[in-house]
Amino acid sequence: MQVLIMEPNASGHHGPYLAWMSRGLIERGFDVTIITLPETAKHPSLQDLHGTTSNDGGTSIRLIGEPLMINLTSGSGTTGGLMAKNFAYWRLFQAWHRKHMVNVQPDVVFLPYLDYCLYAIGLLGSPFGNYPWVGLTMRPSFHYRTMNVKAPQPKLAGIKKVLFLRILRNRYLRKLLTIDEPLANYLSSREQFAAKATLFPEPADLGKLPEASKAKYKFGIATTRKVLLLYGVITVRKGVVEILRALSESDFPPTVDVLLAGKIARPFVQKTLDENWVRDLCNQGRLKIIDRFIGPAEEAALFAAADIVWLGYRGHYNSSGLLIQAASVGRPVLACEDGVIGWQTRQHNLGQVVNPKNTAAVITAIKTLLEETSGKKNNNERLNAWHPPSFSKAQDMLSHVLRGE
Repeated sequence: MQVLIMEPNASGHHGPYLAWMSRGLIERGFDVTIITLPETAKHPSLQDLHGTTSNDGGTSIRLIGEPLMINLTSGSGTTGGLMAKNFAYWRLFQAWHRKHMVNVQPDVVFLPYLDYCLYAIGLLGSPFGNYPWVGLTMRPSFHYRTMNVKAPQPKLAGIKKVLFLRILRNRYLRKLLTIDEPLANYLSSREQFAAKATLFPEPADLGKLPEASKAKYKFGIATTRKVLLLYGVITVRKGVVEILRALSESDFPPTVDVLLAGKIARPFVQKTLDENWVRDLCNQGRLKIIDRFIGPAEEAALFAAADIVWLGYRGHYNSSGLLIQAASVGRPVLACEDGVIGWQTRQHNLGQVVNPKNTAAVITAIKTLLEETSGKKNNNERLNAWHPPSFSKAQDMLSHVLRGE
């Protein structure tokens, strides 16, 4: 079965997710063609995908670096900018599909990140003509208030809801997947949409973690220290300034160090890291920084070294793969109270929620988590209470959906 995947970008979770999805599909009998931008094809997470074959050599992955055919407007944070960007991606996917449909002849088209052109598809229909397609969405927010997700009321929520629900009526849509648990619950309770939409739980498969002491030693941290981990692309919105401000306070737990692991966003975060008070934290050994892309092979060691995982994001209302990873290995999170992250943390008892800007509340929450995890009892309870699916189970699910089963 031929599947055509369109994914322009590899930043954040896009590249690693695309890689494991694609490998899982060829293991399950698909021929996979991926169209992306040339610079994306060179991303570390995708470099070894091209030419990958299944174990019996019968199916393969073809990676096509396709130059940008459409001017993708940057948007400006306004509703008009959002819609202009949606229409630009819609035209890009239509152009890619028209150019390659004859050679690829896909049985199904898959958009791992439908949110590029979600509302444009709601308005214009599918950019793939009469080809069956599947899309994975992560960002709709019109349902938040209904599902008790703490977040600002989105602009034009009513219109966005109408456009979103129009997608579910598209005759060529095989299935709409979402990693947003509140959205899946919202749609499953409405009979007319339940058959076309389903939860695609974010997977986590870190395997067996190494010993915590060995993992800490690997990252230059004394085995007697507690570690609060901030992992991923280190941007301002991930609350890096807020956790560093808390770390600099005199009543911050003296046994806890902060580990920043991931590519530092420049210039904004780097500017903060260059300030004297942050340099002092580094010199004292309280702050450790690994400024580079972290591959999957190192993730298990990172989570083994961590005692608490930081998810004190600012202005972020969607879900988080990092939350799923932490939950899968029983690492408690210190999360923002807002959005799907806060909702899932409370719903599944995954840690503490705070307003990241409230330094006193952050410090108190860290102390609480240290007390809770001192005997490992609560960690075990969290580990046993909620099980994110493994990569293999998620790959099975995606395979069934793409086949229309």
